[in-house]
Amino acid sequence: MVNINDVIDLAVKVGQFQAESRKSFRRDAIEIKSSHDYVSYVDRESEAMIVDALHRLLPEATFITEEQTIEQSSSDAGYQWIVDPLDGTTNYVHDVAPWCVCIALKHNGQLQLGVVYEVVRNEVFFAEKGRGAWVRHSDGTVEQLNVSTVDDLDQALVVVGFPYDAEAFRPLCCDMIGNLYGHCASIRSFGSAEAELCYVAAGRIDVYFESYLKTWDVSAGAIILQEAGGRISDYSGGDALWPSGRECLATNGALHDSLLRLLQ
Repeated sequence: MVNINDVIDLAVKVGQFQAESRKSFRRDAIEIKSSHDYVSYVDRESEAMIVDALHRLLPEATFITEEQTIEQSSSDAGYQWIVDPLDGTTNYVHDVAPWCVCIALKHNGQLQLGVVYEVVRNEVFFAEKGRGAWVRHSDGTVEQLNVSTVDDLDQALVVVGFPYDAEAFRPLCCDMIGNLYGHCASIRSFGSAEAELCYVAAGRIDVYFESYLKTWDVSAGAIILQEAGGRISDYSGGDALWPSGRECLATNGALHDSLLRLLQ
């Protein structure tokens, strides 16, 4: 099994490359993958760095990566790395936080570890299956993560993600915001799914939901959330769709059933 500290060191190294590249980043360096969905040389170079290092750490593992700089594998057999080299590219392009380096490892289809480096705050969120979830702060201190204890939706801070598939998500999103606005503490959106999952794990927010993501948008944050005592599901409360990112509801657990009722 991989030493998670090696994965943390790699995520931080790549994040530092991104932060340094941001100082001279030009808007004309971006490409449009689809409507409002951006990619740049920073995404691709970051992924190449990650893939090269992970291949050396675990040569037998296959990959699923956002930018597809290596052959992709759909098989759940054996070890599989899931990589989002820069989650929150739109934030990065506009020089606003957060953006993250995200690495997860599965074995026979089951998440084993997750590392999310939130670059601007210089925080590393990480977890291994059965060993709890943790955050290393910018001053080097390490703290165990626990979800919030909020059990009243009226007191909950809710985060809504806005996927690129706007037309498909619009009816549900508008309905949910209509139901939640004025009936929860507040509604926010941060623009990085993995960061938002980690913020639920840290008890900073209480609820996060989004649709039409990809598996690299949720895998690392999902195991961190689960190990912190939170719950992640699709909108039916099951595990059919959230691993793919198609439907993702993440909560502190206490609020999960209330949100599921609204999502129906």
